[in-house]
Amino acid sequence: MMPLDPSDIALFLVSFAACLYCALLSRRLKALQNTKDGLGASIRAMSESVAAVSSAKHEAQAKSGEIAVRLSAILTEAHEAGKKLTELKDALEMKDRETSRRIQAADAEIRSTMRDALAQSSDRVAEITRLTTRLEGVANRVASSLDSSDYLFEDDDKAKTKRVYESYGHKE
Repeated sequence: MMPLDPSDIALFLVSFAACLYCALLSRRLKALQNTKDGLGASIRAMSESVAAVSSAKHEAQAKSGEIAVRLSAILTEAHEAGKKLTELKDALEMKDRETSRRIQAADAEIRSTMRDALAQSSDRVAEITRLTTRLEGVANRVASSLDSSDYLFEDDDKAKTKRVYESYGHKE
């Protein structure tokens, strides 16, 4: 047998300790790689989460792109509707001013026409009054001339004469 040297024993002990340490590290590494409980499970869960977040991000980007297109179309429509509303408001204001102007013109014309009609009716009333006065004068003269010539009419003509007198407001 070979004689054992203390350096050989030390080398053997160090090798044995390294072997035990490697076994321990191997067990710990297997525990970390375990996909059920260890770090492997955590890494796998994080990978799945990253994939899900990435998928959700791409989906959100696609939807936000669609929403941005629709929103842009809606904003364009709203802008056009705003222009149309502004045009309609301006047109209504112009019609309102035109209508107010027409109403004022019609009011002035009606007032002028009423003044003219009132003046003409006053003139007509004065003329009718003057003619009525003249007619009464003529009727009185005719009546007085008929009173003096009563003997010229016969009895049946007296009834006619009486009616003529009464129609002119003259009493016998």
